[in-house]
Amino acid sequence: MIEIQIHPSDIRRRVRYFFLDRRRVVTGIVVLSIVLAGLIGSMAAAPTVIRRVYKVNFLKEQREERDIQRERLRENVVQMSSLERSLEDQRIRVEKLMTVYGLDRSLGQGGFSTPMRGHVADEPLDDGRRREISLQTAMRRLQQQLDVVARYEAENADIVRHTPSILPLPADQFVLTSPFGNRVSPFTRAADFHKGLDLSAPTGTSIYATADGVVTFAGRVPLGTSVNWWRFGNVVTIKHSDRFITIYGHCDTVKVRTGQEVRQGDTIATVGSTGWSTNSHLHYEVRTDLELADRFDPIDPRIYILNYQWSNEALLLMRARAIKEYRNFDPLPTAFTGSGKRRS
Repeated sequence: MIEIQIHPSDIRRRVRYFFLDRRRVVTGIVVLSIVLAGLIGSMAAAPTVIRRVYKVNFLKEQREERDIQRERLRENVVQMSSLERSLEDQRIRVEKLMTVYGLDRSLGQGGFSTPMRGHVADEPLDDGRRREISLQTAMRRLQQQLDVVARYEAENADIVRHTPSILPLPADQFVLTSPFGNRVSPFTRAADFHKGLDLSAPTGTSIYATADGVVTFAGRVPLGTSVNWWRFGNVVTIKHSDRFITIYGHCDTVKVRTGQEVRQGDTIATVGSTGWSTNSHLHYEVRTDLELADRFDPIDPRIYILNYQWSNEALLLMRARAIKEYRNFDPLPTAFTGSGKRRS
C-alpha cells in the first residue's frame, strides 16, 4: 500500500491522506509508458506513412493518365488505319496510271508495313509510332509516283489523249457479267478465253469512245469474212494512234462511220443484243501492240478504266505486272487495224 499525504499551506486545515494500491500504480505506469511509446513511434513513422500514401496516390494518378493516353493512342491508330486505306486506294490508282502509261512501277513501290509487337503495356504507343513512320514513308513514295505521272502527262499529252482510260458506259447503268480471262462459253459450254468485258446494260444505253482516235470499222462483219467476228453483231472499232485498238460489240445502233475522228467521251453507239448474245450488253475489248509490234494483243480492259474502282484492283495490278502473251486469240480483221505506219 502506498500512502500519499497532502499538507495545505494553512496549518489550520486538515492534512489529506490518500492510499493507493501498489499494483494499480505499477499497472498505470506501464500503461502510460506504452501509450507514450506508441505516440513516439507514430510520430517517428508518420513521414514514412505519408510518403507511402503519396506514392500510392501518385501511382494511381499515373495509371489513370496512362489509360487516358492509351485510349487516345487507340483512337489515333483507328484514324491512321482510315488514312492508310485512303492512301492505299490512291497508290493503286496511281500505279494503274503508271501501268497504263508503261512507266517504271518500281519507283516508290510498297504498301504499309505491319508494326512489330513489343511489350503489352507499350503496344499502343509502339503501334502508333510505327504506323506514323509507315504513313510518312508511303506518302513520300506516293508523291514521287505522282510527280513521275504528272511529268509524263505534261510531256506526252498526245499519247495520253489516245490512251483508253474511261468507262465505255455510264457508271450507274451497267453490271459486269463476264470479266477478262478464262471462262466457260455460254454457247458451247466449253473452256473459253474471254478477251474483253461483258457489261450488261439496258438496250439503248449510250456507248462512249474511251480515248481519242479514228473509227476503223462500224457495222457488222460479213459472215464470209469471219465467223468469229460476225457473231459480235454490230461492231465499232477505234484505233487510238498506233498503240491501241478498242472494240465495242453487240451494239444496237451505230452512230459513227468508218474514218470518222472521235474524242474521248463521244457517243459512238448504243447497247444492244445483236449477234451471238444472251441479253442486252456491251462486249468491250482493249488491244495493244505495246509489247509486240506485229499484232494487237488483248489486255484486261479494267486496268485501262481509271474513272471506276473495281473490287479487286490490287489483284488486277499484280496480274498486269506479269508478262503474258495471249496466243490463243482471234486475229483482228485488216479492217479493224486500219491503215497507217506502225511504230518501230
